Amino acid sequence: MDVKYYQIDEVAKITELTKRTIRYYEDMELYTTIRTDSGYRLYTEKEINTIKEIKDLRIKLGLNLAEVKRIIKLKKALNDIFEGKQTDIDDIKDSMSKIIELVNLVKEREQILKRVEEKCNDHLVKLNSILNQIQEE
Repeated sequence: MDVKYYQIDEVAKITELTKRTIRYYEDMELYTTIRTDSGYRLYTEKEINTIKEIKDLRIKLGLNLAEVKRIIKLKKALNDIFEGKQTDIDDIKDSMSKIIELVNLVKEREQILKRVEEKCNDHLVKLNSILNQIQEE
């Protein structure tokens, strides 16, 4: 199976992120790339998918980089466990603990989003009422 490699310009277009952001994510050790002899970064679909995931976590879910880094590290640890590369009981328990923390974080955010949604719906009802009053006049 041939692996296709992408240069950073292509990755920036695909992910709609700046080259600087893509490099920064690598500097934060959220993923690694291979380098050519002349030092150019090369990306595979795997890295591109990771970058897209980071973008979603940051932009769509509003997580900070520390939270994103925890999630990415947890994902790598889980892959190692599921592939049988990691069998240490303490590491497995640690991963379980981190998943519980993540679930709690998601629940907290979900509650906040629910309150925002309810507030928005209240505003829509009030605005609709005002609009109806103006249209009746």
